[in-house]
Amino acid sequence: MATIGVFSSASNPYSTSSLYNTTQTAAAAQSSTTTATQAAAATQASAASQEDSVKLSSEAQAKMLYKQGQSVANIASSLGTDTKTVNNYLGITLEKEIEKTLETTLTAKA
Repeated sequence: MATIGVFSSASNPYSTSSLYNTTQTAAAAQSSTTTATQAAAATQASAASQEDSVKLSSEAQAKMLYKQGQSVANIASSLGTDTKTVNNYLGITLEKEIEKTLETTLTAKA
């Protein structure tokens, strides 16, 4: 005759409650790893955006905006300065501006 052993759920590693606890522990570990990974990615993204930031001087901003086709008056308004200051940043004198306007007018008529 064979003897049948009696196991309690605490001693049986294959019991339903033991498997449930193992699944919960694995899910918690995965969740914590995911959260840590997401936090690390957010930190890296934040650091990258700070590294890529550059604050341009007013003169550099004026030159950039002028190359993009903005008028001196618009540039002065956006920088909070007057047009004389922007002209100084750009190296524009009244004579150069008159010559440029004449060249544009003459080329358009030709």
